[in-house]
Amino acid sequence: MHADLHRPHPHGKVETLPREVPDIALYGPMDPALRGGVVPFNLPGIHPHDVAQVLDRFGIAVRAGHHCTMPLHDRLDLAATARASFNVYSTREDVDALAAGLKEVQRVFNG
Repeated sequence: MHADLHRPHPHGKVETLPREVPDIALYGPMDPALRGGVVPFNLPGIHPHDVAQVLDRFGIAVRAGHHCTMPLHDRLDLAATARASFNVYSTREDVDALAAGLKEVQRVFNG
């Protein structure tokens, strides 16, 4: 089987998040060819655990914490990150729902 057939489907859509969600900080390569389905991010001034809790209200599941990369978080001077994961069954609508949810998180915490 060809390896490209197993890449997460929306991996080329994630780079639209910075245009859709003001001030989002994405970590990792922005080149869709180099990015996998794991998308760590932060919203400045909002703790990742708070991001995860608000997104959960909308049925959007993300992880928050160090994700077994505490040395990297220390090096990047990050307390934690939120992490969305996409896979072959993920759709563009999933990315759109995440973007809408993140905008709602910003509204809740920044007014």
